[in-house]
Amino acid sequence: MKILVTGGTGRIGANLVVRLLDAGHSIRSFVYPGDASRAHKLDAYDGVETVYGDLRNSDDVGKAVAGVDAIYHLAAAFQGPFDNRQYLDINAMGTLNMLESVREQCPNLHRFVYASTEGVYLDARVNGRYSPLPNTEDARIKYPNMGYLMTKWLGEELAMVYHYQYAVPTCAMRFSTVIEPSEFLNEAGLPSMFLYSTTYNTYSDPGSYQVKDMPDGDDPDVKAMIEALRAGWDGEEKLLLSLNPDGAPYRQRFGDVRDIADGLTLAIEREAAVGEIFNLSGAALFDWGEIVPKLAERYNMLYVEARVPFWNFIDHDLSKIKTKLGFVPRHDFDSVLETAEAIRRGETTDVIPTGIMFGEA
Repeated sequence: MKILVTGGTGRIGANLVVRLLDAGHSIRSFVYPGDASRAHKLDAYDGVETVYGDLRNSDDVGKAVAGVDAIYHLAAAFQGPFDNRQYLDINAMGTLNMLESVREQCPNLHRFVYASTEGVYLDARVNGRYSPLPNTEDARIKYPNMGYLMTKWLGEELAMVYHYQYAVPTCAMRFSTVIEPSEFLNEAGLPSMFLYSTTYNTYSDPGSYQVKDMPDGDDPDVKAMIEALRAGWDGEEKLLLSLNPDGAPYRQRFGDVRDIADGLTLAIEREAAVGEIFNLSGAALFDWGEIVPKLAERYNMLYVEARVPFWNFIDHDLSKIKTKLGFVPRHDFDSVLETAEAIRRGETTDVIPTGIMFGEA
């Protein structure tokens, strides 16, 4: 098949493209001109056509859609120089442009796969990620945060409406937070998310979103947690066993980019995907209470415990995608860490690194 992948040079897109090429498909990669630093990532691969455009421009989208057999719509405004209006224009209206072009030009489209987000389970009234039980696909809440999460949810709604109203063969995949191993370690070779300095810097920066957008920033307990975090930094790097406000260790399910890419390929291979929404994550369930002591031993570092105002206790039920599509996640914490260390040593791995986002060519 001729497959359009929007965001084809991105973190997930490039790792998906190589799998689609291996399966014998040809690819049209839709690249945002503002992400020029990654635009040539796929140039060395035969069978890839790169086109440039903006999701907000219906002419660009129409040209990209013309003549394709299937579409992975991965591109979105994310972690870049975007305000809320731009998030809405790119993620929601951009998706509408995609769907309208499909309706006008692709009556026999095999599949439209929409990249959604775990953000549909995150409540703007809660500071962080909190779900006491693994989220099933019917557990969506009412108020995801602006701008990325809410606008990606709107895109999901549009994609499913176009399935039911216009028979577009849609499948939506709700990604957990995605880990790409080349981004896992810092310049010193240490896993950033478990370092005390990472959390200290976050809560010492009034411009960070965890501080700036904190819904309970005036709560005395929240202020006490932040002051304790700041007071606990002595300038010497150490590991942090992050605790939720209730004292429970952080616990979050991540998706290694390889598992995400594998799951996405099933969306066009399995007819059972049509009209369905799936959680898509990986085998990487990180429990800080288990992982941090192991890292302390591995890197010969001290660790301390501290409560953090930002909740992080979330898991996703993968029963549906495993049962309907035969998905088998393979990459747990050890796999992520081992691959990250191999990349740092300069070894060849099965991961295409993310690269610098929104940089110059």
